[in-house]
Amino acid sequence: MLLQAVSVLSVTVVLLGSLEGKGVMQRDVQCCMRYSQDKVRTKDILRFEVQTEGPDCSIPAIILYTKKAVKCADPRDRKVKRLLRKLVQRQRAKAHRTMWLQPHGNLPVMSKIQ
Repeated sequence: MLLQAVSVLSVTVVLLGSLEGKGVMQRDVQCCMRYSQDKVRTKDILRFEVQTEGPDCSIPAIILYTKKAVKCADPRDRKVKRLLRKLVQRQRAKAHRTMWLQPHGNLPVMSKIQ
């Protein structure tokens, strides 16, 4: 019984290691260890985070969460800077559109007509 549990655990560890994305992300700390070489379209990005260099993360990076995967990008790259500008513009436009849905100050909130 103990031998079966150990073998199942070791197979699980091996499988999780192979799904980690070719070593791009370090799973326990959640930071990029190297940059992804794949191209990423702006419309596929759900959100992004900025990673700074530190004791746990050895490189500065932009972590891009896409619909299918997590990618690590070099913040000094010209294309990555352009991508970030587009993402920030998209966030601002979305915030501006939703601003009118929230009540401001002491203005009455309109309810749904039934």
